Order: sequence, then C-alpha cells, then structure tokens
Amino acid sequence: MTLNLRSQLLPEAATGPDTGMHVHLGPTAGTDTRANRLEIHPGVEPVAPDTYVESWTTRGRARAEHQGPLQLLEYPEVLFASWQGPDHGLRTQTEQAYRDLLGACHARGFGHLARIWNFFGDIHGEEDGLERYQAFCIGRAAALETLAIPQAGMPAATAIGGTQRRLVIYLIATRTPATALENPRQVSAYRYPERYSPKSPTFARATRLDTTDGPLVLLSGTASIVGHESRHPEDVSAQARETLTNLRALHETAGRHLPPPRWLRVYLRRPEDRTRVAAVLAEHFNDYCPGPVVQWAQGDICRRELLLEIEGVHA
Repeated sequence: MTLNLRSQLLPEAATGPDTGMHVHLGPTAGTDTRANRLEIHPGVEPVAPDTYVESWTTRGRARAEHQGPLQLLEYPEVLFASWQGPDHGLRTQTEQAYRDLLGACHARGFGHLARIWNFFGDIHGEEDGLERYQAFCIGRAAALETLAIPQAGMPAATAIGGTQRRLVIYLIATRTPATALENPRQVSAYRYPERYSPKSPTFARATRLDTTDGPLVLLSGTASIVGHESRHPEDVSAQARETLTNLRALHETAGRHLPPPRWLRVYLRRPEDRTRVAAVLAEHFNDYCPGPVVQWAQGDICRRELLLEIEGVHA
C-alpha cells in the first residue's frame, strides 16, 4: 500500500513573542487545522530574515491523545507523535521519552518508524561525567534495548542543541515498511567507534517511503563526516561542500531518477556563516530550477568541530 504523506516548508510571518522555529504535524488543507494538529516548538531559533513552518500532512480523520509529556495524532496511515519535557537528567529523560514514544507506536499498530527529530539544550555540556550528547545516546540505546529494537532498524534522524533547556522529540511512524538508506561515503552511525560515545548514535542516513505522489526520501541531519571522522574543522565553506557531497551520494543511493530536494534546513552553529554557506548551496544547485526551499536555523551540532548540519526531503 502506498502512503499518503506530504512535506513542505511554508512561509509564515513571524508574529507574537514566540517566533522560534516551529513544526505543524497534521491535517491537509481545508480541514480543521487546530483541533487536530500537533504544533512543535523545538527550541531552535531561525536565522533572519526568513521564517518557515515545517509542515507534514496526510489524509483521513485524526484521533488526538495527550498523555502527560506524550502527544499523539493518529491517522489511518500515519502516526505523528511528540514528547516534550525537561532535559535535566538527560540520560533518564531520553530513555523514558523513547520508551513512551515507541511503545505508543507499537501499541497502535504503527510498527515502522519513518523519521525522528531530537532537540535539547547545552548539547556539549557535562552531565554525570559525560558530554550531554553522549548521555542522550546512552538513554536512547537503553530504550531500544528494552524494547528489543535493532539499531539497524532505526530511521533517519536529527539531534541538535537548542536554546531551551527542554527535551523535544517528534516522530513519524507508519503501518507500512520504510527503507533505511546508508551512505557509501560514511560508516553507519550505529557502528561508530566507542571514542565518540559509549553507546553509538542510532539512526539511518536517510529513509525512503513510497507515497501516492511518488518516492519520498527523508534525509537525516548530515554533516562534514567521511567514514566516521569530521573533515575541514573551522572551514565552514569546505564543510558545506563536503556535506553536499554526502547528500549527493545519498541521492544516488536512493535513486538518481529522483528529483532534487524539495526543501533543506541548514543548522548553523554560527549565524554569521549564513552568507558563505548560501553561496556554496547556490553553486551546488545552480543546474536545478527551481532549487530547494532552504530554511536557516541556529543550532549546536553533535560534535564541537562541526559548524553546520543539513537535513531535508526529496519529493
């Protein structure tokens, strides 16, 4: 069965005191847009001047549930879910969040994860003698072990440090299988050496779904990493080129016949790097008309030497 699932970045004027990046998970146009919609505020700030809303839509009648920090929006083919709570005791909080989220998916018959996003504050701070990103990885791994979910069975994902001291996770799950994709230029994240974390990151480089509109490829947060090692420290333009080379390799793995990305989000450690990175993107997508819609956000990347990360969607 092909899936009805669409994704786009929609421009929206920034109004009111809360102008941070936000996400809409929910109904197609013309339906009740607020009663049956999850609105996520990850705690990541957009880089001016543009403001977009990440929008994911499907069809059918939704059933919404709210259980403490867990929110669910269930459609016939797709489950949108989020978990939001404090990020102190990050290892324990992450384990609980993943157990809640994945348990809810399986209990409702959505046994296939398509995409996960993770945001929390002070990503390079110390917690219990570990870097907080490592604590996050350990908590996630503990939940997967408890639920007997294999590392290679996880989907595309992003983990970014935000400005708020909150743990925000949102995901998309389906009843039909998705195809996990790996990048031939990179070691699979779940096979990273232990020097990066006592428990490896757990995600695929991309996920491919078959939808009513054609193939949908969901790109993980991708950085200037070849093999398992970071490349071009302190050179943001070179990191951008290496990242785009990784994304091109993923495109070829998913299928050269696929269109270019519909949208990309660029997370910048330093907002002042936007001009240089934008020039690299313009050169890379020069042959495409139109090129992808690009959103710019300020966020901390999982390794201190990495200055940017790019995620997005081919559709």
